[in-house]
Amino acid sequence: MDMLLKIIYSASITLILAALIHKKKYLDKLGIVGSSIMAFTILFLADLKWLLLLITFLVLGSLVSKMGYGFKKTIKMAESRRSLKNVLANGLMAVLFVLAYSIGIITEEMALVGYIGAIAAANSDTFSSELGMLSRETPRLITNFKTAKTGTDGAITVCGTFAGLLGSFLIGILAYALFNDTAIFWTATISGMIGNFADSLLGAVFERKGLMNNEHVNFMATLSGGAFAVLFYQLIL
Repeated sequence: MDMLLKIIYSASITLILAALIHKKKYLDKLGIVGSSIMAFTILFLADLKWLLLLITFLVLGSLVSKMGYGFKKTIKMAESRRSLKNVLANGLMAVLFVLAYSIGIITEEMALVGYIGAIAAANSDTFSSELGMLSRETPRLITNFKTAKTGTDGAITVCGTFAGLLGSFLIGILAYALFNDTAIFWTATISGMIGNFADSLLGAVFERKGLMNNEHVNFMATLSGGAFAVLFYQLIL
């Protein structure tokens, strides 16, 4: 595709996407700006199939965040619109894989697998957090399994864990549908859970002590999911 045509194509889809996000109130204003820059970068350097994965995470994440919203408000864990910080924490690692490929640091295959792994980790963690807090189970810290209050950093439940598995599984299904690769399905599903567990572990060890904030933990979780995906994919080929 000619450079100018690709710029027009990428910008047009990005503007349409931004308008839809604004209408659905998925993100605040700065979040829309940040996500638009990411969308344009992915479209211009990769293609629409890659972007569909990130859009799916945004939509699914917003949907599960609205589930049980009244209860979440009572425990002060409700989030109506996601902010720029949330967009960067969950999506930046995926975009970095695209950028690394575009400048020749990694191959396209490694970039795609890492990209999918990072998004699967973000989706898995979001499902665990948003659906796990609705469970009547008593959460337990991932480090020592001591009981904790709902919403405690690093605390997990069986329900939340299975919700996380569902989150990574859904990204795996979409990745398989888009790229017709069974190995990518398994890579996404497993690496998503690896990133999810990394998020819980970092939350218990560092976030609870104030050494990291939620955005730092989320970013490291996507890094863990993406890096594991690249290694795992190479092993199962």
